[in-house]
Amino acid sequence: MSPAFTPGKSLLLLVNLITTIGPFLADWNETHIHNPTWPPHARYHNGQTMSMGLFIGLITFYALFITIPSTPSPQQQLTHLTWVLVLQTMIYVSSLSGILYPGALWMDPEFGDGRPQLYGFPVVVGVAWVGWWVERGRLVGEGKRKRV
Repeated sequence: MSPAFTPGKSLLLLVNLITTIGPFLADWNETHIHNPTWPPHARYHNGQTMSMGLFIGLITFYALFITIPSTPSPQQQLTHLTWVLVLQTMIYVSSLSGILYPGALWMDPEFGDGRPQLYGFPVVVGVAWVGWWVERGRLVGEGKRKRV
């Protein structure tokens, strides 16, 4: 059985926590959910985004740490690990793509003209990729040792 917490999995767990909790910390305030100028449909989409982060966080936590009844091979673990990376990358890349839609802004003008997503989200994706790469290296090494 592979160790629960390795350096690679720890980095992916950090991204997982940001994905799960971050949207609620960033959006449950007067700039988003409690913004009186937001129409109901905007609140719907914000809620959708927060729930998506929660669900992706739960799914990727499961894939990283919940063991399969039989001991998974390093290749099976690598498949799970790669799906974690795909899901974690997908949510941040899709969030970054939001600026490409007509009339989109990084922030509502009443709260400034910053771009926190532009700077923060690529860092989170980078941490996920580093975690995947480190854990992949451990799994590949484990697979080679088992074949010898």
